[in-house]
Amino acid sequence: MEGQHGEAMICPRCGQPISYIERQRRGSQVYYLAVHYLGYERGPDGKVRKKVKKCYLGPSAYVEVSRTHSDLGLTLKGLIEEGRERDYMEALARSVRDRIRGGRLTAEGARDLAAALSRFSEELRELARELSEYAAEEAAHKETAKEAVNETVAAKKALSGH
Repeated sequence: MEGQHGEAMICPRCGQPISYIERQRRGSQVYYLAVHYLGYERGPDGKVRKKVKKCYLGPSAYVEVSRTHSDLGLTLKGLIEEGRERDYMEALARSVRDRIRGGRLTAEGARDLAAALSRFSEELRELARELSEYAAEEAAHKETAKEAVNETVAAKKALSGH
């Protein structure tokens, strides 16, 4: 698993680089652990073994907690799940629209939500601009890295005469 620009992802529990993510299934639920490779150690039997430390990262979805948010259409997801922010925003927008269409939103509730959205609209536009810039920078960085790899391969081929 990688973070920004090919750097190792940092564990949110202990702050150490993550070697890989382990996925465990128990019944119908999936749980994630960050695995940190710490080198090798000799066991009491004299055999050399890999030494790892594991940090619990949580489930793929918080089933029980999500039940208390079901009126909002939210399924709370574990921190390892990609796209959870987008899924939460989409679920909340759907929930509000469903409440309007179903007549389950009071006039006061509608005014409060409209006022909150008005306050957040400029902030969300700014966030959308920042996200677009970030995506463009990441794409440019990946293209630059790809070109560097291609140049290295071409140089090695030239040196080897192939």
